[in-house]
Amino acid sequence: MRRGKWSQAGCFLGLLGAALALSASSARAADEEGRPIRIGLITSLFRDTSEPLMQVIMRPFKSLLETQTGMTGQLVSGGDALHLGQRLKAGEIHLGVFHGVEFAWAKEKIPQLKPLVIAVHQQPFLRAHLVVRADAKIASVRDLKDKVVALPHMSREHCWLYLERRCVPAGNTPTKFFSRIAAPRDANYAIDDVIDDAAQAAVIDDADLTAYRKKYPDYFAKVKVLQQSEAFPCAVIAYYPGTLSDELAERFRSGMLAAKSTRQGRTMMQMCRITSFEDIPADFERMLSNIAKAYPAPSK
Repeated sequence: MRRGKWSQAGCFLGLLGAALALSASSARAADEEGRPIRIGLITSLFRDTSEPLMQVIMRPFKSLLETQTGMTGQLVSGGDALHLGQRLKAGEIHLGVFHGVEFAWAKEKIPQLKPLVIAVHQQPFLRAHLVVRADAKIASVRDLKDKVVALPHMSREHCWLYLERRCVPAGNTPTKFFSRIAAPRDANYAIDDVIDDAAQAAVIDDADLTAYRKKYPDYFAKVKVLQQSEAFPCAVIAYYPGTLSDELAERFRSGMLAAKSTRQGRTMMQMCRITSFEDIPADFERMLSNIAKAYPAPSK
């Protein structure tokens, strides 16, 4: 039986819990004025999650933070990319959790935003693939007109953007171009739907496609990649210099980097399909610039 996956929000909260536990001392961590550390979560983390469920997901993290680390933290919904960036700049929030592409959008408007660490799964970038049956007579996305495309439930933001901006001809939208956008429970089911012709294409994250190929090589031979996305930067935890002290920023960074060295950290990361927190790559600024050009921020 194939197992489902955590929501995007659940992944980030669990990982932040492990990382913050490592970064905490027995003393209570707060900002310079004694207020709780406020962590803003970008709204797109909860694309497939209701507000009540979001609060349920947040509650265990807050309990973990306070009972196991002695830290006082507060998780808040941060709004969209620009709003979260503005709240970081204003000092309303100390740390912000962004998808990489959305951090690129925020940084275009607020260049002083500083990435602290990235969340990595095997490689320091993300990619999406458009998958079809190996024997399908489909040469381009135009051949998918009025077909069913599958986008797994809880897909990450780069998969959504790729579907919206690269998987339909110019001037079209997915809802108008495809007959239906199916939402299988996870990537495995989405690929199986393509094999069974229940869907004629599926947008699959690179890590999920690699895992499927290794676990089910015979079934993988029945599909092919029609096209793949550009490289997206990984999710990032960022802050605005001056609103979080260098000492606290370093404590968070060190704790996050050390998460992979503990049983709790490794277990949570394995469940969330994340290998580790890593320092910001040398080419991260270039990746942000490239992805912002390839996928401009939505116009208001």
